[in-house]
Amino acid sequence: MEEKTIEKNNKKRNIIIIIVVASIVILSAISVSAFFVIKDRLETADLGSAERASKRNIERTISASGVFDSMNSESISSTHVGSRINAVYVKEGDSVMPGQIICQLDTTSLQETYSALQKTIEQTKADKAKNNQQYDKELLDAQNEWNAEISNIVQEISIAQAACNNTAAELDKQRARYSEYLSDPNHSEWDMEAIEMESKISDLESEFENNQYKVNLYNNILNAVQNSDNSNSSVDEIRNSVNGVIDSSIQAMEDQARALQQSIGEATVRCTVGGIVTSLSAKTGDTYIGGPICMVEDANSFMLYSQIGEANIADVAAGMKVKIKTEATGDSEMIGYVTYVAPRASSTATSSDSPNAGAALSATLGSSGNYLVKISLNEQNPRIRLGMNAKLKIITSETPNALSVPSAAVQDDNGNKYVEVITNMDDVEKDSSTPYKKEKVNVKVGESDGDYTQIEGTGIKEGTGIYVPPVIDEETINAVKQLLESSE
Repeated sequence: MEEKTIEKNNKKRNIIIIIVVASIVILSAISVSAFFVIKDRLETADLGSAERASKRNIERTISASGVFDSMNSESISSTHVGSRINAVYVKEGDSVMPGQIICQLDTTSLQETYSALQKTIEQTKADKAKNNQQYDKELLDAQNEWNAEISNIVQEISIAQAACNNTAAELDKQRARYSEYLSDPNHSEWDMEAIEMESKISDLESEFENNQYKVNLYNNILNAVQNSDNSNSSVDEIRNSVNGVIDSSIQAMEDQARALQQSIGEATVRCTVGGIVTSLSAKTGDTYIGGPICMVEDANSFMLYSQIGEANIADVAAGMKVKIKTEATGDSEMIGYVTYVAPRASSTATSSDSPNAGAALSATLGSSGNYLVKISLNEQNPRIRLGMNAKLKIITSETPNALSVPSAAVQDDNGNKYVEVITNMDDVEKDSSTPYKKEKVNVKVGESDGDYTQIEGTGIKEGTGIYVPPVIDEETINAVKQLLESSE
């Protein structure tokens, strides 16, 4: 549980009590007069001490407990629920590297399904290729038929054009003869030869028009055939439709095969972080029923998890310096910094905060209404281990180079703070039996870390002798006196 760091020095009190009790024990060995000397000294002695005012850094702190946990950890599990665990390759305490195999789950059923699916994919692709060969043959046959039809039309055009050309030539020849015949003055326009020529020309003109009609007709047919969809279009439509269905089926099966292959790969369970196997639940031959197979935690980088109560959480903020001690590191003090302060109270840390810190903090601190605080170490210490407990002091404020005196030296007189200045401090330091000469000086107090308090007072400076009242309380003194009196 955290508490304000106010530790009073009980050393002198304990020493005095030990001396007094020892005196009582040996009363039988001393004279009555010696006993009264001890009693008189106890009643008259000044049990206080002297200390010079000094400048120091005054730190106001909040004390708390914490637990070390890994900054980088992984709870390893698998989606292969119901699979047999064929082999486990690690044990608790083992060091593992990223990518190292933790265990192997059985994939016999998955392998069989994958093999059957691959065969189906290959057969489907072969059927598609065979169908395409048939379509190609049909397309080739249709193309040949179309080409033959075009060739026939072109041939008809050629024949009609040749006939048209021949008729045109003959027509020109007959027209020339007829003109020449008519230009001869010895021939009459109405004789039989002229009439026959005219008839011949008329027949040739009709024949030319007929042949020209055929040429135009076949050209129109050729254009119509060339511009129209040939028989290939219907075959292509059928092929594209069938291939589309087959391709979709192949794609679906290949996606399923990839998923199976990935699942088979995931049956080889690996860790993604390096560290120490801190827990292991998998056993060879067992059936994996889900949940964590093992926990791997980085044992080289730590985060300190603590919980601060409602009374002090408002004074804690990210970036504050923290002094940390553990039993493992003895008097060595580690330095850390607050990196996170939870915005909401919770009884323990959660799994999202740290895989193991929740249970550890719950066991260590065990109270509700606390706020999770995360602290990073300035330097990692090789003596720190996962789950170690720590005592920490969060420095909430710091006053450097403050003129200060022991907190026990600051006394109160109806709300007025004062200290007693020892005016013969040099003599006291030379001879500890020298009685104190004290002078009361009112002071203004500043920051305090519990042990020392910052003060301002007339004439008080660094090195001024200050009287520190006895740390043994009046009640204890009276009790010892009564004990001595009852022993007279």
